[in-house]
Amino acid sequence: MLNIGDTIYLDLDDDQEGGKQRFKCRLVDRVREYLFIDYPINDKTKKVAFFHDGTEFSASFNGKDQAVYLFQTQILGRKKAKIPMLVIKDPGLEKYIRIQRRQHVRVEATIDVAVHPKNSEFAPFVSVTADISGGGIALVLPKIHNIPVGKEITCWLCLHMQTGEIKYITVDCHVIRIISTKDSPREKASLQFTEINENDRQIIVRYCFERQLYIRKKGIAE
Repeated sequence: MLNIGDTIYLDLDDDQEGGKQRFKCRLVDRVREYLFIDYPINDKTKKVAFFHDGTEFSASFNGKDQAVYLFQTQILGRKKAKIPMLVIKDPGLEKYIRIQRRQHVRVEATIDVAVHPKNSEFAPFVSVTADISGGGIALVLPKIHNIPVGKEITCWLCLHMQTGEIKYITVDCHVIRIISTKDSPREKASLQFTEINENDRQIIVRYCFERQLYIRKKGIAE
């Protein structure tokens, strides 16, 4: 699964900033459940980072099958060789979370959205999402609305990433249908992204990965 030379991303909770820091390292060697990595580089400052034994991370890597794999790990120690290395724990395949890139994983998330019409069919409004994926969103609608099913609208999304960054994304959406449920007083609109920058889509996909991992960790903690 993980091969020598593969890049591993390590995400660390940042108590001071209230977000996450991301570090990038390379798998140098492995022995059974022990992974030997070179010293991580801070993705933002590009400086080498130093950590105490026991530091816990959320790790991820890109598989050869075009999927992203997520797992929890911690620093177990260090090893001196031709290059200095850290030793982290591989929890095993059964503990990996596999995300298929070609599939858009939908996660529950409340994201601020500004909604505008293409041709003045309705007054612009601000709302939130009920869920999101790399392919679209479920938009919570005002009690009184005139959203045109089958038409195009424009949405501005405000994504709070776990690194602490805020990403603003503009995307054109096709209104697929309006959804009413007994357990909610507000209707929802199912929207499919039509015109979206591919870099922006990857930001949304990464947000979904982080959100799914957060929900999983929260469930384990509870």
